[in-house]
Amino acid sequence: MAHSGGRERGAYHHGDLAAALVRATLDIVDEVGVRGFSVAEAARRTRVSPGAPYRHFADRDTLLAAAALEVSRRLRTIHLQGVAAATSPQERLAMVAGSYVRAAAVHRGAFDLLFAPGLRAHHLELRDSTREFIDLLLPSAFDVVPPDRAAKAAVELLEALSALARGYVALLLDGVFGEPDAVAAEVAARATRAARAMVDGYGLPDAGAQAPGGS
Repeated sequence: MAHSGGRERGAYHHGDLAAALVRATLDIVDEVGVRGFSVAEAARRTRVSPGAPYRHFADRDTLLAAAALEVSRRLRTIHLQGVAAATSPQERLAMVAGSYVRAAAVHRGAFDLLFAPGLRAHHLELRDSTREFIDLLLPSAFDVVPPDRAAKAAVELLEALSALARGYVALLLDGVFGEPDAVAAEVAARATRAARAMVDGYGLPDAGAQAPGGS
């Protein structure tokens, strides 16, 4: 017992254990995927006893949710950096796709945490993070869609942008364009161009009328 406590004190000495466990989780998921992740391996990599993580996280999913929240924060930072020089709402929206691709190239398997089944349903902080990101984008969406169907069209546009971005991410990580690290910038540019065309299409006067229920 004393030996185990000594190991934990050593881990605490180099920083916050909860944060260290989140970093280890991201590394492990990047290597073996969400299904291959274990709390025991996260504990081993942070050099603490197998029970130590449960002092900070109630169970495996809670630790995975904390790691997913960290990825969400990093995605938001990447997006804000990308749109800093954007001069129009169209560009701010189009750059969402490029942000997703750049984040996925950095985080690889850990990016799947954002969409892992069950995590978002049971962890309110993840849903709140998604809403915060949508709230960040909604003003730009309202600026580009037809005003007579603004609310519905703005939500549909953000859904479409998310689907497009996730599609490019899947192609990137599957190696369709080549080695992900080598082609990430090019694929991000492609995704941004495709998203720009989509945004421009939603700005056309008849775009909202073509939606289900339109007249």
